[in-house]
Amino acid sequence: MTMSTIRTLMKQIKPSKTDNGDAISAIVLAIQSIWTVCKVLKYKRRIVLVTNGTGTIDEDGIPDIVEKVNELDIELTVLGVDFDDSEYGSKEEDKDPVKAKNEDLLEKLTQQCKEDNGIFGTLKQAIDELGIPRLKSTRPIASYKGMLTLGDPEAYETAMSINVERYPYTMIQRAPGASNFVVRSDMAPEPAVAGPSTAPSAATHGDADGNLSTIHNARTYQVKDEEAPGGKRDLAREDLAKGYEYGRTAVHIAESDENVTKLETKTSLSIVGFVPAENVSLDEAVRLWRKNTNHTQQHERYMNMARSHVIVPLRINEKAVIAMSSFVHALYELESYAVARLVTKDGKDPDLVLLVPSIQTDYECLFEVELPFAEDMRSYKFPPLDRIVTISGKIIKEHRNLPNQALKDAMDDFVDQMDISTFEKDDEG
Repeated sequence: MTMSTIRTLMKQIKPSKTDNGDAISAIVLAIQSIWTVCKVLKYKRRIVLVTNGTGTIDEDGIPDIVEKVNELDIELTVLGVDFDDSEYGSKEEDKDPVKAKNEDLLEKLTQQCKEDNGIFGTLKQAIDELGIPRLKSTRPIASYKGMLTLGDPEAYETAMSINVERYPYTMIQRAPGASNFVVRSDMAPEPAVAGPSTAPSAATHGDADGNLSTIHNARTYQVKDEEAPGGKRDLAREDLAKGYEYGRTAVHIAESDENVTKLETKTSLSIVGFVPAENVSLDEAVRLWRKNTNHTQQHERYMNMARSHVIVPLRINEKAVIAMSSFVHALYELESYAVARLVTKDGKDPDLVLLVPSIQTDYECLFEVELPFAEDMRSYKFPPLDRIVTISGKIIKEHRNLPNQALKDAMDDFVDQMDISTFEKDDEG
């Protein structure tokens, strides 16, 4: 559903401001429309009827309607204005007898729908639930299937090796993307610009009246050239060479030498060490992987990178289930976490992860979060806001770049005016 379609519907659909009309006839028309468009194709068929229940309803043919609803696998939802709902706590006093009869008829209609396809409720509950986000249940896909090892199983018989699976646990939810458009101008019609387009056609996803135009991107590459007009010369993409940033220097590496920068890895999840749970410091975790780090910083929660995963034993492998349970209980009883090196696919860069034991009533597992490498940490030092320290070490309290007392007093007054804790409260607090 695009915004242009919604605007078109808003122009066409208007409230009738009348109580006339048969709710059952409306359901019949909806069934007919669904059958005309969907036929036997695989669609999610859904009808939502919103009514105040005061109109006249013809009861004839309801069994045939229920049969058709079940045959087409239609989900029928009836929402009534001021309908009674004991579970939600809604009840209308001195209800009109005609409305009470219609309400009972519509409720029985939804009850005859198969399985959970019939939903009946009051409109007030539906409005309240609009503010509750709907969670979409998806089938989890394992991002790693292999062995969790401690030591080298190929070299030592005493090495630990457990067949495990890795699934996403918490995902990063980003804001939905949007297309970029610009308002058309009669003075400047839409030009034909070469280059990749960053948005769909305005006719299909823009404004319904054609007042918006898509934005096109064009990328050019330039180098300094004193002999060229403007002091810069354009280059074609084919004339460019790949470079890697090292500090403020661009280092060129030929394609034949790129294999030097590529670490040859194999799919694995191997434990490289353990750290106390009460003191999971970045220094300990990284030192197990990189000996040359000088970090002594505590591992704060914000250092956990990317999404978190859950690691469980292979369910069809009883030996793996018992071994995983023993390993989880050992970590839990010793109040320790495991640091592991993870490669999810051959040739992929390794990640350093922290494995946290979890024991629930119905299952045991390891929670996994990615740890930062030393190169991922950036420590910045900023000058103080209330004083300036010169090169010689002299401290200056009054300076043109420092706020004076009048500015401090103005800021104090501004913050005090935003304080709402002293305001009067209504009946709901």
